[in-house]
Amino acid sequence: MKAAVFYGGKDIRVEQVPDPIPGPGEAQFKITAAGICGSDMHGYLVKSEKPWIPYPNLNGHELTGVVTKLGPGVTKVKVGQRVGVEPLHLIGCGTCRWCRQGHYQACTDRGRNADGTVRHSGGFAELDIAPEANLYPLPDSMATDAAAILDVYACAVHTLHRVPAGPMHNVAVVGAGPIGISIAEAYRATGARKVIMVGLAQRTLDLAKSFACDAIVNSSTVDPVQAVMDLTDGEGADVVIEAVGGRAATFLPAMQMLAENGTLGIIGMYQVPQTFDSAYAMHKEVSIVTINSYGAWNGVPEYTTTMDMIMAGRFQPLKLITHHFPLDKILDGFEALANKAKSSAIKVLINP
Repeated sequence: MKAAVFYGGKDIRVEQVPDPIPGPGEAQFKITAAGICGSDMHGYLVKSEKPWIPYPNLNGHELTGVVTKLGPGVTKVKVGQRVGVEPLHLIGCGTCRWCRQGHYQACTDRGRNADGTVRHSGGFAELDIAPEANLYPLPDSMATDAAAILDVYACAVHTLHRVPAGPMHNVAVVGAGPIGISIAEAYRATGARKVIMVGLAQRTLDLAKSFACDAIVNSSTVDPVQAVMDLTDGEGADVVIEAVGGRAATFLPAMQMLAENGTLGIIGMYQVPQTFDSAYAMHKEVSIVTINSYGAWNGVPEYTTTMDMIMAGRFQPLKLITHHFPLDKILDGFEALANKAKSSAIKVLINP
């Protein structure tokens, strides 16, 4: 099969590699769409080898496909069935305290087989495999593009669960990428008082304003902290979600946007240390909550909850998708995201 092989940084080559063979309890599927995640972009822009996934490697964890082959013992899915794929880096050991509670995203052996080998989805390829437990049959009416970014919206659902907000709460989301916009959608869909989106690109903010939030703040033109205060009658936001991460110095201003007794949720993956003002945090008695991917909540997979919300019209994933590229042009897809000011890219899909 053809696959994009990652050698680090911008060295991505489309090569012929062996087809993945499903083992017991696994299924092979033909990939129909795979999204480029912000975490993929971190590795593209700054070459940083992860010791548990040495280069070269396959990548792509936002994916959907059609089942093509079944391993021994598979009963949940069948050949020809369209499936959403919960990425393999979320596989837990299944026996630890966290897995038994359904919080497999917190498993210390997450993303590994019983023998210790690393599991990681390879969506930027023609074929991939996954345990049948990670495959979710799709409703006939769910668009393939929407299914490809179920992973994005599942992170938004987990954010709601970790940092709930009700009809009396103002919410500010810092970062107008796909994760940030989907989180804003989630809070708006579940009845937050006012949802404010803070970002840098006016075109993206304008799009978000059309379906995902109530107000926008362009932090390249105004002081975002003061703007959020103005939009909340000087109180600040009861909930602030930081969805930028990387090398951005966003932690402190996100905390400064909080109202007294507010909660700061961190879903952005920081790659550099951030400034924490403990005196300020104690004065306002704020809470800080980290948000890591998703799992199950009260026994229900958050991936399933996400599918239900999309089918109910609570989320509008197709509005996030701006670009499609074939596998042979995957570098163009990464470049479109690296140059968003020129391309206006939000979510880019690769269609093998």
